[in-house]
Amino acid sequence: MKYFKLNFGVLAIIALILFGSCDSDDGSPETVVADFGDAPSSSLITTGVVNVITENTVRYHTIDFAAAPYTVTVVETAEDIVLVDLGPAPAFADELEAYVDAINKPGAVIITHNHGDHYGGAGNFTDLDFYAEGTVADQLNNTADFTSLYPNSVIGVTGSKEVGDLTFSFDKVANAETGENGYFYNEELKVVFSGDLIYNLSHPYLREYTPKTGKDEIDNWVAGLNVLKTNFSDYDHVFVGHNGSRADVGTVIDENIEYLQNAQGLIKGTQTLSAGGAATTQQEVVDELQLLYPNYEEGGLLLSLPDAFFQGDPGADWF
Repeated sequence: MKYFKLNFGVLAIIALILFGSCDSDDGSPETVVADFGDAPSSSLITTGVVNVITENTVRYHTIDFAAAPYTVTVVETAEDIVLVDLGPAPAFADELEAYVDAINKPGAVIITHNHGDHYGGAGNFTDLDFYAEGTVADQLNNTADFTSLYPNSVIGVTGSKEVGDLTFSFDKVANAETGENGYFYNEELKVVFSGDLIYNLSHPYLREYTPKTGKDEIDNWVAGLNVLKTNFSDYDHVFVGHNGSRADVGTVIDENIEYLQNAQGLIKGTQTLSAGGAATTQQEVVDELQLLYPNYEEGGLLLSLPDAFFQGDPGADWF
């Protein structure tokens, strides 16, 4: 990743040009508006779709790669960028790096959780500092697949941390979509980055649901979503790990709760299939969820099927 550093004096001059005075003629505060200029050309991304949301002091770029889709969010302020997750593969990371280089600002990375489709592009950004919720950072720093891509230590955060020129608060939900699902938020901007706790009109990854064990990950997941609903329903944006972002935060959380409860019922046999009877195989559950949600993107649902990861893979341990 390439960028130019400006000294403090130059930045101060630019700030005066861009923002002017913070007070109006009558002494009341004026709204500060950053001049971001044109966003990088979306043609830099040939394997996905770019969406840009510009607000007064921040610009959000969501890049959805491939059919899953795998979402990378770039949070841009007047002086810095923060990349949220890095997609699943170097092929996507090359295009992501070209897009970030076109923004041409100092940056940092936040990884939401220890799944390869969220850190696969790390090798293209080894010059940046990486951050994650404390437990997630420990996992990443002890995962060979990750450390082979990023040789430095991920900085673990408990509570709040200034990353770039924004302050984010970090938290997690344990034993949900995976063992530790990190998320973080900015109170001033009213924005939350949920990783894979929330999917946007996309089938969630249910592979790690193990209902035959003592814990029930979907119960934990739904409980975590209810906490997020209480805390963030009035926020302006949620940026998710798959399929971009939503402005109706409470609604998308409710959609996820409904989906998870349907999936749980099908897997546990308390909800009958549309054709009658109870599901007894992963394929029957997958087929029913695709029937119930025909307009959802691929997401991670198919990774629950036998042979999903390798020949002879038994699939999700549901039955």
